Amino acid sequence: MTGYDVVVVGAGPAGSTAAWLLARAGARVLLLDRASFPRDKPCGGGVTLRAASLQEVDISPVVERTVFGARFSLRLGPHFDRWHPLPLTYMTQRRRLDAFLAEQAAVAGAHFHPGEPATGLEVEGGGATVRTPRDAYRAGVVIGADGANGLTSRLLGARQTYAEAVALEGNVPLPDAALEEWRELVGLDLGYLAGGYGWVFPKDDHLNVGVGAWKYAAATLRPKLVELCQRYGLPAHRLWGLRGHHLPLRRPSSPLQRGPLLLVGDAAGLVDPLSGEGIHMAFRSARLASEAVLRYLEGAAGDLSPYERAVERLIAPELAASWHLHELFHFAPPPYVAALRRSHHFWRLFCHLIRGEATYQGLLRLLGPLRPLVGFYSRWARSLRERRLRSVLGNL
Repeated sequence: MTGYDVVVVGAGPAGSTAAWLLARAGARVLLLDRASFPRDKPCGGGVTLRAASLQEVDISPVVERTVFGARFSLRLGPHFDRWHPLPLTYMTQRRRLDAFLAEQAAVAGAHFHPGEPATGLEVEGGGATVRTPRDAYRAGVVIGADGANGLTSRLLGARQTYAEAVALEGNVPLPDAALEEWRELVGLDLGYLAGGYGWVFPKDDHLNVGVGAWKYAAATLRPKLVELCQRYGLPAHRLWGLRGHHLPLRRPSSPLQRGPLLLVGDAAGLVDPLSGEGIHMAFRSARLASEAVLRYLEGAAGDLSPYERAVERLIAPELAASWHLHELFHFAPPPYVAALRRSHHFWRLFCHLIRGEATYQGLLRLLGPLRPLVGFYSRWARSLRERRLRSVLGNL
């Protein structure tokens, strides 16, 4: 049995970033992933400037497009374009991004074992044993970064506490002349899907097209994806790589850590409710986890509970603010889309959020004494949505 300071289960953006940070600091790290790399992953592949600012590794080698603008439409209606002088989002593919970050972790000293899934985890004697089909590994700490449906989230009892959205996406190949229109532009159709939106993201030689919604609307995603393609003049019959995935949304009661095991990224349900983005929270939670783990390994902390407290202090309030804004937006999308079209200040605020120059909490603070009303109306909107859902399900 081989011993490590830390075993990281899952080599996505959260796991590989945590492995890189820990290995760079001198920890003995094993990074496991069930897939052979490079491998694709269901994801739009957008890395916002907000997310990129948290990543010390330069991801420019895997950036395929840099986005400066957005093409908005409301419920597949007429569209309008908005532009910003500075970059908003870097477009990549998870196949490239994940392989690159795992490679950087290995360069920093982590032992990377692709194609080796964690099949069991036993907590004992102040540490844990991670079992795979090839071997068993002893570690003082296990970082669960194996996604919403992974082993670690289930073992910690977190998986069943998450709210769930779902997404369906595919790729559309286009000739260079047609791709040029989307070179620095994303498409966002709002108000058409229950709790979600449709997107068109430019890549090097194709467009990634997808739709996301609450889980109960999963059966509608395929026809709505076709309609989205038709709306933007894209050949839906040429969609390839079609795949669906779950978006786990953490609740305040969802556990993050117990004993030597802690969760990061999607495994922890750290997905932005308003945007559905997970890479930003993957990078941020990986950094908080690595800081807590290093203090624990150095003997400066008696356990890993500082990680959970850090998430509750630094991430949870932003997620709560995102939940409020999500409920308010999806209760009545038209006025918000109209504001994006007509108000330079509203568009600029949108850009500040994407670039990490503003926060959801900061946005709510701008409301001053009216801020408590946001929580009240968002809870009311959620209650109304849930009553409507129960009514629909009761009539099936």
